[in-house]
Amino acid sequence: MKTVLLTDDNEDIVELVKLVLANSGYRLDTAADGAQAVAHCLRDPPDLVLMDLNMPTLNGFEATQQLRAKGFKNPIVILTASESEADRKRAREAGCNGYILKTLNMDDVEKALDRFLVDSGGID
Repeated sequence: MKTVLLTDDNEDIVELVKLVLANSGYRLDTAADGAQAVAHCLRDPPDLVLMDLNMPTLNGFEATQQLRAKGFKNPIVILTASESEADRKRAREAGCNGYILKTLNMDDVEKALDRFLVDSGGID
């Protein structure tokens, strides 16, 4: 079973993603901030990381940069409410593989997981 690490400090989003993934066949682990995500990924690498941008301790950009600098190669996909083109560019530069906007139905989450974990798709 493939593992997804959801890194988000918003409990409502965590619960929503859990619901979205409930019957998907993926195991979901969580981290409440970027520092926890880095520690988790280095200790027990997930197959994919869903990373929020705005978090305490380390934001998503910083956490991604640290992971890439330490050799983490698996996909990191930003999951954020930010529609900013500057944030998209900064995410790519940090080493992210994709960028998903948080929406109420979250269909894009399942599509991204299938793309990066099943189809082995490229960078957005």
